[in-house]
Amino acid sequence: MIRYITTCCMGATFWLCAQTLCAQLNERLYTTDSHIDTLRRGQLAIEIDEISFFKDNEFNSTVQKGYTLPGFWLQLKGTHYSLSNLKFEAGIHSIWFWGTTRYPAFAYKDMSVWKGQDYAHNVHVLPYLRLHLALSPSLNIVLGDIYGGANHRLIEPLYNPELNLTSDPESGLQLLYRTSWADIDIWVDWMSYIYELDTHQEAFTAGLSTRFLLTPPKAPLHIYIPVQQLTQHRGGEIDATQTEVQTIVNTSAGIGLTWNADRHVLKNISIEADVAGYKCLKGHISDLVRGGGRYAKLSTQLQDFSLQASYWVSRNYVSMFGSPFYGAVSTKEAGMFYERPSLLHCTIDYVRPLSKGFAFGVQAESYYNLSGRMYSLDDATGARLYQTAAFGNNTNFTIGVCLRINPKFLIKQY
Repeated sequence: MIRYITTCCMGATFWLCAQTLCAQLNERLYTTDSHIDTLRRGQLAIEIDEISFFKDNEFNSTVQKGYTLPGFWLQLKGTHYSLSNLKFEAGIHSIWFWGTTRYPAFAYKDMSVWKGQDYAHNVHVLPYLRLHLALSPSLNIVLGDIYGGANHRLIEPLYNPELNLTSDPESGLQLLYRTSWADIDIWVDWMSYIYELDTHQEAFTAGLSTRFLLTPPKAPLHIYIPVQQLTQHRGGEIDATQTEVQTIVNTSAGIGLTWNADRHVLKNISIEADVAGYKCLKGHISDLVRGGGRYAKLSTQLQDFSLQASYWVSRNYVSMFGSPFYGAVSTKEAGMFYERPSLLHCTIDYVRPLSKGFAFGVQAESYYNLSGRMYSLDDATGARLYQTAAFGNNTNFTIGVCLRINPKFLIKQY
């Protein structure tokens, strides 16, 4: 009876989203303005950027173990608009989790198998530096800490929005190209630098996130074509490890439509459909070498509320940074895989802007596994050994609360 009621509630949520979709919490709360204000030339300012969060993941299935995230990340930086087209930012970035006294000394943005051997005590702190140059009104280049995370607008099978809370800033090189017909984001995130005879691999991720705009974003009917790709490479010629070079790719392409109703309550309704792919080009990340999936998303924004429902079905799909619920590999049961898993993901967001640079958000999510047999591979023959139960408890819930503050204080106008 409980499963029946849960299924009906989720179905009702999906129908509501279809009828009434969205700037999600990760778009309204996690993104950073990546435009240069030309009127601020000569300004020197101090900026505080902080997100406090408490997120409880009640996961009871065989896909992933449950856990809680209580803490905050904090950036303290100085900002100088040296020229009308050049912005310089420098400071520190830190992550704190309540109740811990040590932090692994490695970048918090790699795959879960990447382990740090050394530890930092009391707090995890990194230097923060960004140089942002507008080469033209359309083309921008960013060096250092780039505009990452939610700014890339990656679909969830490629990127888990929770990483906006827990990962370090992406750093490397970024090109932003914006015109009336396209919004292009190209970047390299250098995740692990090595010296000669280092005992770990070099690692970096190259990304592309493009939206081809068939109609203007503010048009009554906005139509766009998203194309996205992530390529991660591990390896190096000067390290002392015997680990093989590894290269994996996640891709997606689709089409999206947004009806900008702009009514008193109903702001917009959106629908997007994507086809995603995975391929291991080199090395042995997993027993799954290539795979793919289909993703459909419906959402709506109702003033400060947004509702979203998405459907995902895949085969042999492995995601670098996506939630394990979108993959075919169990992160809870070692050596276990899912055959053609499908997923219904429903989200309710409430984001309330408090003032300029201040916002409060609450999010509730439900992951419901619809199908997908669970199996392991026989070591001798490679044959699939199927299990009687695929997911255990098919329904998993999360609820989170976030508060972002981003005040800026003008020190001097040169």
